[in-house]
Amino acid sequence: VVVDEYHGIKVEDPYRWLEDPDSEATQAWVKEQVGLTDGYFEKECKIRAEITARQMEMQNYEKFGIPFKRGKHYFFFRNDGLQNHYVLYKQSSLDGEASALLDPNKFSKDGTASLGVTKFSDNAELVAYGVKRSGSDWTTIKVRRVSDCEDFKDELSWVKFSSVSWIGDEGFFYSRYPTPKAFAGKDDSNFKRGEETEALANQTLYYHKVGTDQSEDPQVFQVPEQPKWMVTGQVTHDGNTLLISMSESCDPVNRLYVAPLSKWDRKGPLKNVVKVIDNFDALYEYIHNVGDEYWFRTNKEAPCYKIVKFDINKSESKDWVTVVPEKELVVLEDATVANGSFLVTQHLEHVKNKITLLDLDGKLIKDKFEMPEVASLSISAHHKQTEIFYKFTSFLYPGTVMHYDIESGKTTKFKETIVKGFKPEDYVATQAFFESKDKTKVPMFIVHKKAIDPKNPKGPHPTLMYGYGGFNISLTPSFSISRLVWMQHFNGIYAVPNLRGGGEYGEEWHKAGTKLKKQNVFDDFQFAAKYLIDNNYTSPKNLAIWGGSNGGLLTAACANQAPELFGCAVAAVGVLDMLRFHKFTIGYAWCSDYGNADKDKDEFEALRAISPCHNVQEGVQYPAVLVTTADHDDRVSPLHSYKFISALQDKAGKDNKQPLLIRIEVKAGHGGGKPLSKQIEEISDVYAFMARNIGAKWQK
Repeated sequence: VVVDEYHGIKVEDPYRWLEDPDSEATQAWVKEQVGLTDGYFEKECKIRAEITARQMEMQNYEKFGIPFKRGKHYFFFRNDGLQNHYVLYKQSSLDGEASALLDPNKFSKDGTASLGVTKFSDNAELVAYGVKRSGSDWTTIKVRRVSDCEDFKDELSWVKFSSVSWIGDEGFFYSRYPTPKAFAGKDDSNFKRGEETEALANQTLYYHKVGTDQSEDPQVFQVPEQPKWMVTGQVTHDGNTLLISMSESCDPVNRLYVAPLSKWDRKGPLKNVVKVIDNFDALYEYIHNVGDEYWFRTNKEAPCYKIVKFDINKSESKDWVTVVPEKELVVLEDATVANGSFLVTQHLEHVKNKITLLDLDGKLIKDKFEMPEVASLSISAHHKQTEIFYKFTSFLYPGTVMHYDIESGKTTKFKETIVKGFKPEDYVATQAFFESKDKTKVPMFIVHKKAIDPKNPKGPHPTLMYGYGGFNISLTPSFSISRLVWMQHFNGIYAVPNLRGGGEYGEEWHKAGTKLKKQNVFDDFQFAAKYLIDNNYTSPKNLAIWGGSNGGLLTAACANQAPELFGCAVAAVGVLDMLRFHKFTIGYAWCSDYGNADKDKDEFEALRAISPCHNVQEGVQYPAVLVTTADHDDRVSPLHSYKFISALQDKAGKDNKQPLLIRIEVKAGHGGGKPLSKQIEEISDVYAFMARNIGAKWQK
């Protein structure tokens, strides 16, 4: 058994051997676990076929993304129903005939290749697009001509966590990493990338000229003395300047440098780089500029964010002009510019979105837009266009795209998504506020059939509670066919508590669920469960919990801390070894939320107290647990899931009445880009497992 020492305290790690995915021992263990899980599903979860068939039937409807106009064309993503991936279309007018520009379904025969970043050149004659394979975050960037859909020879490898920003139509900036040690000098035709666990380092900003080989791309900016910093570049709207943004973690903070492009020769490092903001105190997100006057969205002394403008040559906060002031507990989530003279802002108030149109001085132009009161928004606006598209969706709205013309002031419905057989009036979505352990008020959405009265639920009903609670991410109302299947055919309730650690109420809400305060997140989740139980929605044996990534940590930690509260726990692609997460792939960037066991004794003690791998209880009955992971997850390595399920099976498995299993998917990753066929298969497995273990009966 491996023993590590942290601040004078020795900690055993009996499953260290599972950190090597290529060892014979790990591969034999994986094979054994797959057999165990497959056997259980075959015997105990026969309902999977019916769940899959119903999902296929209900998913077969036309779906639209939000349109955007670039150059002469309108572009939008569309799925005709059961396609594995959305297709990017172009059309010459709002009512013109659409034709496919990029079809990711043709990238691979099995659907495991997906579309990553897409960025159009200034006149939209070219598009740089990323291809991801097997769910890995690694991206290969290619270039396509919009007019005839022909690809250039360009192919840029080892790109990850990168934006793309064009200079005119000649080339673009992108960020890449050095080739990982596991692939140095090796052929990767079988695409094993994404299976490696080594920590990323030395991301560098490059410039690529269209039509040239990647080997000719000059390095334009790097910070070699800070190998863990991430670096991105953004060309300003006037094309004169490159904004260089650096981050060291997932916190919403960045350093900001600028470099003039007019005299740069495109052949080497950028010249005359000016340090505008040279600390990690706050976020500075570019919105627009007119000459040297810049507009930024920032959380500097504004935890719910504000918009400021200042001369880029005079960046001290005393010289700032506040254009859109911060509103207490109302988060300014996004801001963009339309037609070079209007600000389009998106706010979040009590987990509900609102859109506002202002001039560049912050004067209100319009704040009443056609949309429901409870909705999530996505907005499309551009500094060269007078048109704004916005799409609203909610638990009971599949999605409607609206078109607003600034010049005429006219709003029209562009596309409305219709789901055959779905009647929103048969369901109800309510928002409750419950008290957590420390009396903090926490919001929660509760969705179910209208036949269940929120004032007198007359439970217990089968209930699925989903949570996240981290990294400044807000869980807003959204439409989901799989959740509809849960409510329709299991007569189930779906609940989403908006836990601390998220971004629902700004940076103070986020920080209240991080590092030494991370336990607040788990308390919030457990008290959400108690609210549902106390108010007769459900009972512990009828309650299932589910979360992914940071949410996988959430469900696993809560299963450890309060196993008596739940009938089933599903921990998907979770961060589960909290003492070593920072040593693998991009894990070091999460120290902003979690802390670092190596560097700080208090953080070590806090992490050891919550780490799922280190807190499995013996002699206690656990709920049914399903841990899910995938072989190409290079965001949260499968080793976390391997170690946690091993600890569960070894310590609790001998006497546990409920199953403790792991589902290991192949040719898949953290979740992004997963084909619809694999999504349906996974949800069918999870629902069947939940139903079997919380007594939910399938109703046709």
